[in-house]
Amino acid sequence: GMAKYVGLEWASTGWFGVVLDGDDGWETGVYPSVWSAWKYHTDADRILIDAPIGLPTDERRACDVAARRALGPRGSSVLYTPIRDAVYRETLPEAKATNEAAADFSIQNQAWHTVPRIREVDEFLDMFPSARDRLIETHPEVCFYALNGRRPLAASNRTSEGIHRRIDLLAEEFPPARTACRESIDRYTAPSYAPSVGGAADVVDAMAVAVTARRGPDGWSTLPEAPPADDRGLPMRIVFPADTTQTRLTTLSSA
Repeated sequence: GMAKYVGLEWASTGWFGVVLDGDDGWETGVYPSVWSAWKYHTDADRILIDAPIGLPTDERRACDVAARRALGPRGSSVLYTPIRDAVYRETLPEAKATNEAAADFSIQNQAWHTVPRIREVDEFLDMFPSARDRLIETHPEVCFYALNGRRPLAASNRTSEGIHRRIDLLAEEFPPARTACRESIDRYTAPSYAPSVGGAADVVDAMAVAVTARRGPDGWSTLPEAPPADDRGLPMRIVFPADTTQTRLTTLSSA
């Protein structure tokens, strides 16, 4: 069958998915869980997701540290992933105490809100080990940093200027992205009773994740370059678009 590449972004009450095919086709959908997305896309070549895969035991993940450093003013969009024991605690005080006892950092309140998603992905990969090779972590803001010539974007994705700039970058990489983003923003974010997508930022982030999935390993860079594995063997890494301009220049100069 035709190639299929999926990007998943948590959007308010479900995973917003962008599905790209081997040509220039695209579709979108909202999935209540990772299990649901997997059910409909078990035939996907790759599914990239904006969620931590691979949980630390006693320190910050190197990929989170590197991503925050690379993004500079946008670095706060990358949250430090709690250790696995803390992720499975029931309350924030319990989780903070567990994290602080084992590692040299505390859990950010904002990060606690993402813990249900972290647990969901971790449990999914535990139950479906066959998905490990195809469900891969990325981060939209790191993808945009890469598409912007390895420079953090000046404007936040919560502003109109920031959304337009991100759509421009996506359209340079994948021309149908402009239409796909505009139609999806219209469909999913207005009126207020539309399917549960938080806003335009969720749409452009999911498209960035899908566009990165479409590139595949030959078109990726990884933070860190040599990712460590967690205690379950999951790589703790963030993949993002490689600098293909530099790759082409290197190839030409060595030809």
